Amino acid sequence: MRRTVATAAAAVLLAATQTATAHAAPPVPTDVQVSWSDAATSLMSVKWTDAGAANKLRIEYQDGTAPSDWLTSTANEVNTRWAVQKSKVARVAVLTTDGTGNSAPAYSPWFDTNLHGAPKLTTAVPQADGSLRLTWTNSPDPTDTTPGDPLDVPVGTIGAVGAKIWTEQNDKQEWFPNPLGTTTAVVPPRTHPQSTWVLATNEWGSAASAEIGYTDMKFALRSGPAYGVFGKPMMIAGLAGALLCDNPGNCGSGRLFGGAGIPVTMQTRANAAKPWEYAGRYTSFDRYGFEAQPVAVGGREYRFYAPAWSGYSMVTGLAMSGTKYIPTLANFAVAGFNVTTAQVGQMVKLTVDVRPGGTVKGALQRWDGTRWRSVLAVPVTKGKAVMYVRAAGRGTTTYYRVAVPGMTYYGLPIQTTGSRSFTLSVR
Repeated sequence: MRRTVATAAAAVLLAATQTATAHAAPPVPTDVQVSWSDAATSLMSVKWTDAGAANKLRIEYQDGTAPSDWLTSTANEVNTRWAVQKSKVARVAVLTTDGTGNSAPAYSPWFDTNLHGAPKLTTAVPQADGSLRLTWTNSPDPTDTTPGDPLDVPVGTIGAVGAKIWTEQNDKQEWFPNPLGTTTAVVPPRTHPQSTWVLATNEWGSAASAEIGYTDMKFALRSGPAYGVFGKPMMIAGLAGALLCDNPGNCGSGRLFGGAGIPVTMQTRANAAKPWEYAGRYTSFDRYGFEAQPVAVGGREYRFYAPAWSGYSMVTGLAMSGTKYIPTLANFAVAGFNVTTAQVGQMVKLTVDVRPGGTVKGALQRWDGTRWRSVLAVPVTKGKAVMYVRAAGRGTTTYYRVAVPGMTYYGLPIQTTGSRSFTLSVR
């Protein structure tokens, strides 16, 4: 009876030993170490000690958030750029794996993945050559909760601060680094529109300021008169706005955005030999534009000016419209006979009042069915003339007008001008 019990006990022990041997976990790696292979490019080295088995490794975070995917290795060293979660505390877990399963993990020391503090962009000032001067403040770095960790690098050896731009038209990104601590820099001229940020970079990546858009201010003059009439207002309508790139690759066809209003100054001059002078101030509203109503006082060149503008996270440089020359005609307040019907031989009174009040030799003209022909001289003195004309041509109705030659008004030219036509019927 005792022999049977002993035999059964031995059988149980043997089975237990065989089961334990069949399911023994692989040995745990030891001495997991992390360091930088190239901190400038975020290339990390992970090394450990094992018996030459296959391994898996990943980054895990102290706050228990989702870890990265497992990497596999048949060596005991891996160089990789982890897609780390920024500004956290992490470590690398390494385990051995074989056909029986995975070992318990071994861990590297904890290390932080802190970025520099994000810069705060304070001013963006377009320059005359199309460049952009940026000024910013550098934010404090976050507290280092793992001082002296194996991935800390000496202050100032890695990282930079500067502008990053994206040019919409050619979908090109550029980075203009400066030493850490810099607070101002100039972005070289580039095709506009462009999006601009200030970045502070280190071995873990970059922290960015808010975005600022830099684009061109453009004018579209919608209408303007072919000529003005002395002393009367003209209408010059247009639109000023920041160029938005609705069609990357052809930004010139974009919409002009005026926001809540862009100040526009009208300037004028007699000719290219004279300086531009202030002539009025208007506001160009988004989509509706502006309407300028200068008074015609002589032939002049007109243009519009918009200063550098900022709004809606956007800046533009100053802009000038094209130049438009608008000639001026004389203004006939009165030109005509005192009657519209007269007897043959009757003297009819011709009265002329034309502005500006020049002293010139005008002409009474009649329409011959093809063109205006001068029939009598009309002496105009200080813009006025009164004379008598004998009615002729029984049974006719003739169209007349008064024409005055070109003159000047304070040095500005007034074009040769004909009045509205008037008729005289002769019985």
